[in-house]
Amino acid sequence: MGGKCKSMRLSVLAFGVSLGIITGVSMMLFAWSAWLWSYGMTMVEQWTSVYPGFGPSLKGGFVGLAWGFLEGYILGVVWAWVYNMCLCCCRCCPCCAKNEAECKIK
Repeated sequence: MGGKCKSMRLSVLAFGVSLGIITGVSMMLFAWSAWLWSYGMTMVEQWTSVYPGFGPSLKGGFVGLAWGFLEGYILGVVWAWVYNMCLCCCRCCPCCAKNEAECKIK
């Protein structure tokens, strides 16, 4: 992209994995906090209707980790892909407009 362009593309897979980890761990912690201290029980009950196997228990926390990772990974991949597409379609950066061939998503 040349040395002057300040816009940077996101790594689609890395963004998906990182968002998956964050989402999965947060769902696991919510399940365990509802199980141990009844904190966030309403939210966990709502998620239980959406994610099979998820619930306020030790096993439910691990199931939530898996569901959260899957959902976060898919969302992260789509989010980074859309971001990269918008970045390449945007003509606001003069050097990106000149080097459009270098900005194509590979």
